[in-house]
Amino acid sequence: MSMPSIPGYIGSKPSENLANLWERPKEEFPSELWPTGRLRSVSPNPSGWLTITEQFFSEPEHGGCSCVLVKSEESSEVLQNARWVGRDLGDFAVWSDGGFDNGLTESSRGKYAEFFTQGRRPSGSSIAVVDVSLPFLWYWDAFPVKDGWNYLNRAGREQELIRWEVTPDSWKVEVRVLEFRSFLAASNRDALIRIDYTSKIDAPPFDRVDSTFQNDWAHVDFFCTHELGALNDRSAFSGISGEYIIKGLRTSRLPRSEERAEERDYPTFIYGLDSATGQPLTHICDPDKLGTYFDKDGTRLHYLTPVYFKREVLQPYAAEPGRYNISSSRLTCLNLWGVDISFNSIGLVEVYLGDLGSDLPSEEWGHWRSYNVPPEGEMDEGRFRRDFLNQAAHSKDIPGDLRRARAKAVEVSTELFGTPLWKPLSSELLHEFNSLIGPLTEDGSSLGPSLLILTKSLVDGIDPTPLKIHVINREKGDQSLRLLQKYVQQIGAPADTISILFELQNFRSKGGIAHLAGSQKENARVTLGISDMSNFEAFESVSTRITECLTNITELMKQQIAANKTSNTTEEGT
Repeated sequence: MSMPSIPGYIGSKPSENLANLWERPKEEFPSELWPTGRLRSVSPNPSGWLTITEQFFSEPEHGGCSCVLVKSEESSEVLQNARWVGRDLGDFAVWSDGGFDNGLTESSRGKYAEFFTQGRRPSGSSIAVVDVSLPFLWYWDAFPVKDGWNYLNRAGREQELIRWEVTPDSWKVEVRVLEFRSFLAASNRDALIRIDYTSKIDAPPFDRVDSTFQNDWAHVDFFCTHELGALNDRSAFSGISGEYIIKGLRTSRLPRSEERAEERDYPTFIYGLDSATGQPLTHICDPDKLGTYFDKDGTRLHYLTPVYFKREVLQPYAAEPGRYNISSSRLTCLNLWGVDISFNSIGLVEVYLGDLGSDLPSEEWGHWRSYNVPPEGEMDEGRFRRDFLNQAAHSKDIPGDLRRARAKAVEVSTELFGTPLWKPLSSELLHEFNSLIGPLTEDGSSLGPSLLILTKSLVDGIDPTPLKIHVINREKGDQSLRLLQKYVQQIGAPADTISILFELQNFRSKGGIAHLAGSQKENARVTLGISDMSNFEAFESVSTRITECLTNITELMKQQIAANKTSNTTEEGT
């Protein structure tokens, strides 16, 4: 019979920690004074989070721990023969002879120790300050977050690295074990963890008990005693103090630069259908297993074989526009990675099979595989002409056209008025606008957010200041959109030139399609001219109309600039 292994319950191997290795002394003393919980946390192979610095005081217990680094080749000798190495690290000192100690390294009894982390309470601070080894933070390219430090893996996903809890009277600092041990291995260091905890209870008298545990990775002393008045009103107490070693180990968690060099198991993706069976055809995305134009024959599937995905594959990236940027031709994550994409004739996302293996981080493969579908529709014509015919060709890029139209309108209005007609977008809205590609699903709520970004960027973004100066027939109470309408009429355009902007504003004032139901929802779509359209068709329709609107306004402003120059030239000639 086969049984599953359930950690802590069934079939799991006992952990190598002091609670399992150190036998409780046989002398009589209260069981509460044997620190099983503390001993369980002392292990040469911890997992998850490891407490490396701590200090606290409470009625039942007080104490803490600290951590310094020692050379790997010296760690065993330090543990056995040179205890309390590095106890003065983390403190700057100037000597009478003019020398100084920077608190970062120390040589005691011929053994080297290096600062790693500490909690300290500087004068003037109401709570403790946590100091962390800079080489460790540099190794992981870490950045500060509330109560700790994080880093980004190669996929751009945020990972916790160090966290702490700090109060006016205590602190506790923890590090992720896998990241910590990888750093130790890379720097040829071991961690020396020093512990010192005291437990206190009320108990009848008993004789003092002493015990010591020592092996190749730990050296810890235990005592318990009964002494009236020694610790306030607690008559009995025990303590454990000593040191143990955490050795460096190259783990699965590595800095981004080293992740790229790691061997990986490449997954397969669907690239076609078997016409005889109707079953999907799959192939590994390992670039070294794919064909190129330099192959002697065509036996290998080509690197540039297109693979297709539902548009929903882009949802997690669209949700974080500050970290990811999506255009019609590329998906990028900060300065970490990027992969070329395109949208085919029916809106599927297409990526070359070889690019999935070479450019997409391995952490993302599982997500993309879940949206992988067989080919359907035709490849984006612009991409085909560029990549296979070596022709200069543009791909359909309606959101990009809209962004360029807004930028041009800003440029020309600045020349005309001396200040832009559309205000600079806030940092958050700018990220959203620059990564806008439209709704990614046909869910009823997916169109509204895209149109809301357009409304904020193109309607709310109008600056009424120059319009109030140049509109002749403005009235009290005219808002920016009404002022813009009067201005375009004033320079010769029909009133409906900016009708799409009024329709967007009206759409937003009704709460957007996501908040409407029944006839209200349909009326909102009719008003925008998107009735009976899919979400993506609706977004493209609205975006195209806005682009035409901005282009018309820009041309009118150009004409006004030319007229102003002609007028100035005539006046100068006169």
